[in-house]
Amino acid sequence: MTIPFPSRIGVPTSRSISTALPRPRLFDMLGQEPDLAIVQAPSGFGKTTLVATWLHAGGSPDREVIWIDGPALDGPALPDVLRATLDARPDRTAPCLLVLNGVDSSRAGPALVTVVDLIEQCALTAAVVCVHGAVELPLSAMTDGIRCVSLRADDLVFTADETLALCRSAETELTEPQCQDLCAKLRGIPALVSSAASLLRTFPGPPIDENGRLTPVLRRLLDEYTDERLSELDHDTRTHAVTVAASRNPSPSEVTELTGVEASEQLLERMDAAGLLVGTYDGGSRSWSWPDAIRQAVLDISRRERPGHVDELMARLAYRSLDAGRFADAAGYAADASEWPVAIRIVEKHWSDMVAGHFELLVQILRMLPAEVADDHPPVAAGKALFVHTVIGHPLLNQPIPTGAAELTALGADPVAAQMLHIGTVQSVALRMAGSLREGSERAGHMVSLADSMLANQPDNVTPQLPTVQLQWAISMQLAGDLEPATVQFERAYRGAHTARFDFVVLNAAGSIALNWALLGDLPRTREWLRAEARVDTSVGYWDEMIRVGGRAAAALADLDRLDFDGARSFLDLLGTPKSREELWGFVTYAGAQHALATGDPYGGLALLHRNLVGHRSLHQPGGASHVLLTAAEIDLNLALGNSTVARSLAPRDLGVHPLVLVSVSRMELLTGHPETARQVLAQVSWARSGWLRAHIEALLIEAASYLDDHPELATRAWNRACTLAGPLGNRRAFTTLPGRYIESLSALSGTAVPGGPVPSVFPDAVAEVTLSPRELTVLERLAAGTSPKSIAAELFVSPNTVKTQLRSIYRKLDVHSGTEAVTRARELRLLGRS
Repeated sequence: MTIPFPSRIGVPTSRSISTALPRPRLFDMLGQEPDLAIVQAPSGFGKTTLVATWLHAGGSPDREVIWIDGPALDGPALPDVLRATLDARPDRTAPCLLVLNGVDSSRAGPALVTVVDLIEQCALTAAVVCVHGAVELPLSAMTDGIRCVSLRADDLVFTADETLALCRSAETELTEPQCQDLCAKLRGIPALVSSAASLLRTFPGPPIDENGRLTPVLRRLLDEYTDERLSELDHDTRTHAVTVAASRNPSPSEVTELTGVEASEQLLERMDAAGLLVGTYDGGSRSWSWPDAIRQAVLDISRRERPGHVDELMARLAYRSLDAGRFADAAGYAADASEWPVAIRIVEKHWSDMVAGHFELLVQILRMLPAEVADDHPPVAAGKALFVHTVIGHPLLNQPIPTGAAELTALGADPVAAQMLHIGTVQSVALRMAGSLREGSERAGHMVSLADSMLANQPDNVTPQLPTVQLQWAISMQLAGDLEPATVQFERAYRGAHTARFDFVVLNAAGSIALNWALLGDLPRTREWLRAEARVDTSVGYWDEMIRVGGRAAAALADLDRLDFDGARSFLDLLGTPKSREELWGFVTYAGAQHALATGDPYGGLALLHRNLVGHRSLHQPGGASHVLLTAAEIDLNLALGNSTVARSLAPRDLGVHPLVLVSVSRMELLTGHPETARQVLAQVSWARSGWLRAHIEALLIEAASYLDDHPELATRAWNRACTLAGPLGNRRAFTTLPGRYIESLSALSGTAVPGGPVPSVFPDAVAEVTLSPRELTVLERLAAGTSPKSIAAELFVSPNTVKTQLRSIYRKLDVHSGTEAVTRARELRLLGRS
């Protein structure tokens, strides 16, 4: 590898380094050109690879680099070694970067003191120091007066996006969710994730099985990695290490109690440096934690070497944690020790608290829970089916549940009702996850009726987790587009969760209600619920980003209605590209498409819409909210581009559909010169009762424009109604959907200006439409099938000249010059393949 920079002495150039994944976020931290960069993390976290790839990618371009590895860094002679190294350079006045790679944590303090002294004495010298493990360092005191950055283990682990990039570069067949699961399971440890990606290229398949365990090939990789880490310890330290695995987050005092070792901090430091534990230092104290996969591997070793010993220790820790009120720790230890009665009792009692604050631990416990044990506890079995992603095909789905109103009312008085409530909820979620959104919403509605009957007949048996369950029903209804009943259930969940202090439900419900009102176009109510969401000023851990999606999409739509495009853009940036598991992907995509339309970028809006559709097509089913929203958006975006033929191909043949789609279809008829047809389309909706306020305003504007030439009094009436409705709502975006010539004429005719002042228009005054005759379509279809003009004439029993005439007409209408261009353009306009 050729380095077009000053000399780089000793920088590794192995194949693994030359092919390593670039890490721009970490390169940026090193690229700040500090006087001292400290990279401290256990073995296996890629410290050497990171610094070497940064340098080979052009890091520190103006400095001569001297790389010194571990053995030369030990001992009291380090100051003399570093000084001699600097003095041996041909040009001692040139800027220099020293890389000290592999400093043992026990020697880190003296080594860093030496490096800081050297930097202070030689202003042209900077350094990168890579330390094995986490160390307690008074950095602020040591580095006073010099620029310093510190990269720790949590910085070095691969993110989900980096894991995805790595797997794609390794040409594995993993999906994005599988890459996310792999990253989480291996805690992003670079050495493990990199090796796993290479293995999965040779042995393709899902990395995690349905029970959340690594598949056999990756389990062997993990066992080998763990054995290698343990082999770096001496015999006594290794013996103690397999005992320390009993503790999930070992503290020095707990380690002393478990092992009898008084020098517990030194033991933890050695385990940290070896890559078994991950240590952190917050400036006041140190702490250590296990990567879960490594802990499980060490527990298996401990059970083989001393059967029963580590499980007895974990059971003791479970009861101690329970006595101390640490219910989550207690549940985790009880599950580790297979003390299932204790674990289940804790999980049932603290379900909502664990969902809100300890969700990853809850999922881990549910994965470990044997099916035969879960079956004796229906609520827990339902939770296992829901959260462990075993819903599809789960036996709970085959349980019959009444659907009639009278049957559900009667069931609400039966003791078995509580069990049926959980089972029906799981069925509702399973149906929506499978893309059966309409059926999922209907099942949720049945559960609402059952819960209402239970509250009337046996309120003491209604689950204390009712707000959480109501939230799930509301989501099923929302995704199916049933916004009115969804809002009712979200409000019930909000009130119950507010009383019970389930913040994650409160946040989710408030943001989701705001989203429903934003979709309808009721800006005051949207703001009211966004304020309610904002009053929960706290993070809810695992769920924090996920449950804020609804509120952010609502805020983006609300800002668009006010024509605050920058405000809307800021919320869309927070939302980013919807993940494959994001259930609200359709709402996020709709908000992004509306922003693109409103800001004059319909092409970008279509690109966004189609890109997001690819990752969520199984959930994009007729009858669902996403289908309605994105069909309407796609019609409008094509109209804004002048593609009326494509827009018409998207219009449902049965127009007895949703108000949003009908407005878009009506707009298409207006812009293509069919005002009477536009009114006929709008007449299918009882707008005053529809609840779709923004769509109602747009419908009135289309009606006003359609009457403008022939019935000015009716045009004036519709225009004034639109302005009257839009004013209190603060909705200005609706007026951007009317071409400018209509706005000018209607404002002048009525004497009523657009509320809030002039607005830009997103649509042209008129859109030309390509229309081919039935015979021209037939000729074009034969041409697209590869049939020659002469053969087409024979098949249609006409003369070759007739076909030539028809082809010339087709070329003229499509504005092309050849048969190939005609077929290509016809496909772009979706003229081919339509029955």
